[in-house]
Amino acid sequence: MDKYRLLLGHLTKHHKTLGMSFLSLLTAGGESLFSNVVFQCPCNANWSLPYSLFFLLVPALILLLLGYLLSTKAARLMTGCCARDQGDTSEEIPDKPGYSRMKMCCWRVTCSRITLTAALAPFTWIAVALLGGSYYECAASGNEWMQKYLCQGQKPNCTKEVLQMPCQKTNSKEIQGLLNMLRAQSQMLGWLITLLMVCCATAKFCTFCKSQVSFLQLKFLKIYKKQEKEILTTESKKYATELAERNVKCFFENVRLDSVRIPGSDEWKEISEVIEPTDTAYSALHEYANNRPVRNYAHQNPASD
Repeated sequence: MDKYRLLLGHLTKHHKTLGMSFLSLLTAGGESLFSNVVFQCPCNANWSLPYSLFFLLVPALILLLLGYLLSTKAARLMTGCCARDQGDTSEEIPDKPGYSRMKMCCWRVTCSRITLTAALAPFTWIAVALLGGSYYECAASGNEWMQKYLCQGQKPNCTKEVLQMPCQKTNSKEIQGLLNMLRAQSQMLGWLITLLMVCCATAKFCTFCKSQVSFLQLKFLKIYKKQEKEILTTESKKYATELAERNVKCFFENVRLDSVRIPGSDEWKEISEVIEPTDTAYSALHEYANNRPVRNYAHQNPASD
């Protein structure tokens, strides 16, 4: 039993890394199945190129969008960013030197991290597809420029034979050599994309070298964020239940009960911002607790009516 608990502890501790690895393997397996079962090159001058690009890029785009949609950080960052709030609280924020620049830099860094994580599955799809070679062969055989390039010094009907290469409707040794060259080009592109992914992963580890936070403080920061999230969820359920019970009693008993203090939209917006941790503020909620002045909430909260 202790071994199972130890294994479960390791899985829970490294769930992000294991999840990304599993996603990459699932994407690679899905692409191999997709290319062998669904993809069938039309070997047509008008359709080969767009058909191949569609099968190569559209699934990658869908995976990228899913990566953004399933990202909690992306949802937190984008929620309300396009809204025109008449009650903007930007005037209440003190005009600190470099505050806007720091906020924009934080926003860009967060977007870059979200994009790198979301792009893992799309790049895996494209890399595996290029290593297989079928999409590239079909696209190149239907491209007029590639046909002219491949048929330099070949016999007159070479263009038609190149177009039929992915469908394996020719036994010519010259055409088979051109097909092998296309596969080699495709695999080289696939390995270049794989190398790019490895470089991005290495760059992520290099950021630890420039970190201004020590290892133990970073570990404490992760523990704090986890505890803050759990306690915020627990307290949110508590206050939501209290508010719901109060409103239901007002409805059935036809009496006005004491109001329940619920933060306003501006306050929710403040603690939902994405910030870079500092020695004085580990999260937006921490910064809110440090800088928010004490207010008088004797008036009734509109949310509790």
